[in-house]
Amino acid sequence: MKKRAAKYWTVAVLGWQDSLVYRFNALLWALYAVLPSMTFMLVWLAAYQSGGATGESTIGIGQEIGGLSLSQMMTYYVCVTALSVAITPHPEWDIAQYIRDGKITQFLLRPIGYYGYRMAQETSYQIVKTAMLLPAFALMVWLFRAYIHLPAPGAARLALFGLSVIFAYVLLTQIKFLLGISAFWIAEPGGFLEIWNILTGVFAGRLLPLSLLPAWLLALGDALPFASLYAFPLRLLLEQGTPLTTQEIAAGFARQIVWLLALALLVRWTWRRGLLAYEAYGG
Repeated sequence: MKKRAAKYWTVAVLGWQDSLVYRFNALLWALYAVLPSMTFMLVWLAAYQSGGATGESTIGIGQEIGGLSLSQMMTYYVCVTALSVAITPHPEWDIAQYIRDGKITQFLLRPIGYYGYRMAQETSYQIVKTAMLLPAFALMVWLFRAYIHLPAPGAARLALFGLSVIFAYVLLTQIKFLLGISAFWIAEPGGFLEIWNILTGVFAGRLLPLSLLPAWLLALGDALPFASLYAFPLRLLLEQGTPLTTQEIAAGFARQIVWLLALALLVRWTWRRGLLAYEAYGG
């Protein structure tokens, strides 16, 4: 076990060094998450405006949309942006490219599991990417400072939030790994990956709070792993809308654990099936 842990630690250190060399890539992914969120925040500012008979426009501070006030909406977007950058890995493009080019063979010959290898590498990369986000995060808070009230949760709630974030990160890593190895069967999985990004944005709460969705779409997001990725951790942190009961918190963690176990089995089974279908050509 110690030797295996040392291998993954070495991969993480190498990934850290590689991320620092190519840190511009991390900056691009951070901007990819920040810029759309800032656009949505400007849209919501306009949506909360109400004009009087004189045509004057004032921010409707007391108004609510989807059960959220303007301040809660702005705070939500700042926090979901930071969370998505911190825990959303992007290994699927590299994995798919390696499979298509036959470069995945070199990893099959190494004394280390490929999923563990990718997770160790992506975790170190996420640390660098999150650090690159900090200036953009500070800029978002400063630009919308009149409407943002960052939470100050107690120690118990903060611990629950941290645990849910760890579970969500592992879930995302499993899902992204599955998306990447779909290249064993799909010649060009780019469209498939884009569909996933759209579904995640809607059902996981990255593009808009889930309270704005119709009840049947909300139930679908809860039944699938989407709500466990961003929405559940953010509800623990922000406590917006109806406060979560102890039973709801327990149910949220239960969903995360069930999906973690189910996806772990699916990753193992799909990887083995993919290797049976894998063919590499050339040198």
